[in-house]
Amino acid sequence: MRRPSNAVDVKLLEAASLAAPSLPPLAPSPDRDRPHPGAEAAWRRSQVEMRRSREAPEGGATRMFAAARADDGAASGRGISLGWKTSLFVNLVLLVVPSGLVVALPPVLECRARAERFGFFAGETLGACAERGIRVRVKRLDDRLKMMVRGSGP
Repeated sequence: MRRPSNAVDVKLLEAASLAAPSLPPLAPSPDRDRPHPGAEAAWRRSQVEMRRSREAPEGGATRMFAAARADDGAASGRGISLGWKTSLFVNLVLLVVPSGLVVALPPVLECRARAERFGFFAGETLGACAERGIRVRVKRLDDRLKMMVRGSGP
């Protein structure tokens, strides 16, 4: 409000303030003044992001993590989401199958080559030969793991 420069302005201001009817204070309307349900959460998120942007230095790592956070939100709508049980099963299969192949495949291939080249003795089969070779490899693996845990051996 401006300061009156003379007595005439003071009289006009007094007359205007007396002539104006006093209005009752506005009562809040339940429909009009209520914010929509997600407004407060959105406001809080914006405040947190503003605080983070002010506090964090703009380095390469900060930009990288900010981009990763933005990608996480964008990636949630696409891709495959597995439960923890399914994920555990897939991880176990991906570990056990190659390990089993490393242990079992060489003796089987060696026994097949031996059967083609020389043949087996009487009563010996491809299955028995492969089983014996796998047993030897598993025992050797077990012995090496034990030596590694004990810190002994070559």
